[in-house]
Amino acid sequence: MNNELHSLYDSLISVLRKEIEVYSKLHRCFLSEREILSGSSVDELYENNSRKETCILKARMVEEARTKLVDRIINTLNLDGKALNNDKRLSTLLLHGDDGQKRDLEECRSALRSLVMDIHGLNDRNKTLLDSSLFYVRKSINFLGQLIYSGATYLSTGRLKANNLNGKIVSREG
Repeated sequence: MNNELHSLYDSLISVLRKEIEVYSKLHRCFLSEREILSGSSVDELYENNSRKETCILKARMVEEARTKLVDRIINTLNLDGKALNNDKRLSTLLLHGDDGQKRDLEECRSALRSLVMDIHGLNDRNKTLLDSSLFYVRKSINFLGQLIYSGATYLSTGRLKANNLNGKIVSREG
């Protein structure tokens, strides 16, 4: 392996480690988001969203740097970059590095894959929590609206008119 290629591989490993660092921060944001959503602090939610946006912007910048390095390595190795899709590019590069670089690249790839999967799962859980919260808020608003604007209270028979009240008032402590 020539010095240029060795240097490119080392740069790629460095960029992948920076990417892992950025995704780790994003992962922590998603973990804290669940607590913030449960605590109902709007200011904390805005602050956390700002941190997430910053992480996403950093991730894009690091991803661009990684893509450029991968393209340079592929060109240096005289491989057909068009034939390799994004999933196979890093796997192909693993075949051409020295033993230490192969090990480092595999560790980075594994860590990134795990982080991305965890982030996806956390995002889905937080989305479910938000969706159910919105559902209950809408139901509560409808219930209160029916209490306030219930229309006629009695039927012509003198019986109490049921207005299809379909809510519950629940008080939870803790």
